[in-house]
Amino acid sequence: MKHVEAAGTFSTQAAVRSYESGPDGLMKPETVLHWLQEIAEAHASALGFGYDFVMSRGLAWVEVRLDMTIGRRPAWKEVVELRTCTAQASPLQARRNLEIRDAEGNGIIAASCLWAVIDIRRRRPVPLNKYISPFPETPCSEMVAPVRMDIEGLQPEIREWTAEQRDMDFNRHINNAAYLVWALESLPEAWQEEHALTGIHLHFRKESHAGEQMKSLLFRQGNLTCHHIMQGDELRAEAVLEWG
Repeated sequence: MKHVEAAGTFSTQAAVRSYESGPDGLMKPETVLHWLQEIAEAHASALGFGYDFVMSRGLAWVEVRLDMTIGRRPAWKEVVELRTCTAQASPLQARRNLEIRDAEGNGIIAASCLWAVIDIRRRRPVPLNKYISPFPETPCSEMVAPVRMDIEGLQPEIREWTAEQRDMDFNRHINNAAYLVWALESLPEAWQEEHALTGIHLHFRKESHAGEQMKSLLFRQGNLTCHHIMQGDELRAEAVLEWG
């Protein structure tokens, strides 16, 4: 895997592996999120403010929201290019744009994310330039806009489960990709067979841990589904998914 950095853009090539693919032979939706997290960390480390840098200062990067459009998911063994850039979105948040391109250079997936640096002990965000100076000033305007769904008057379909150890990452909380898996698992199999996932919009509210009793409130309207991932009465994450 080769990394290239030029004019504020960081890129790498990768092939879709068998265990990253689903029964349809395409990359699993959650794998896309894993890939984007990996290139985000690689780029941040190359710029000098990755995982090791922030952890040495009692800090951590946390993803606040993710907005993604999917033209198509790459197939098993397909080689694609991942490209990313980052810049300050506000004093407390960094925007990161990510794109996956096929061998012909066509964009097949695009995403915009917001990240914050938090003080691990206080669990509060800190100004980016307090520890990272100067933060990249390369223009990084939003590639994908958020999508919201009006759920007023809609009755939810409810599913309950227990968060498991396998969903945890090395930060000892539930990995962000698990929220997408949970949202997808709340949908009937027939729905997913009849529809293609074309957009993912995730808003992360608060971290979750293994052993917690979780609940999904699913709302459906047209080509949108809205998923409130709850722990008790507390909203931990909200997902709005677009379908074709």
